[in-house]
Amino acid sequence: MDVRIRRVRRTDHDPLARLLGWSEVSPRTKRMFRRLVADLAYDFYVAESEGTIAGVVAVSYVRSLSLGGQRATLEELFVDPRTRRAGVGAKLLAFAIERAAQRDARELVAVPGDEAGEALLAGAGFAPGARRHLRALGGKSA
Repeated sequence: MDVRIRRVRRTDHDPLARLLGWSEVSPRTKRMFRRLVADLAYDFYVAESEGTIAGVVAVSYVRSLSLGGQRATLEELFVDPRTRRAGVGAKLLAFAIERAAQRDARELVAVPGDEAGEALLAGAGFAPGARRHLRALGGKSA
């Protein structure tokens, strides 16, 4: 499968909403999407094949005192179910790793969503790390 990775554009909102199965698209979610697209401190890329979006990857960056540099976090890595097992996820992950290295991040953190995600991360050299604790903050829904 021939895949091209490019930065997300504002015009990608509707195709990504369909791909990711967003249950609700509101003016608020569209504003958030536009902000993410414009934010050069946030890596937001799609994999395209034959003019169709086949997957998406997003990485955020924060400065970490304990690391003495930036920590990159893999926020999203999603591949269209119709194109899974064709190497799209591996290409997106390799791209994200390369971009984080170019941005001089000290580490790239990822939390796999399932066994396939764990296998993909392990194949790219990720190892289980420190335990994470999460707390929902009750933000407004989209």
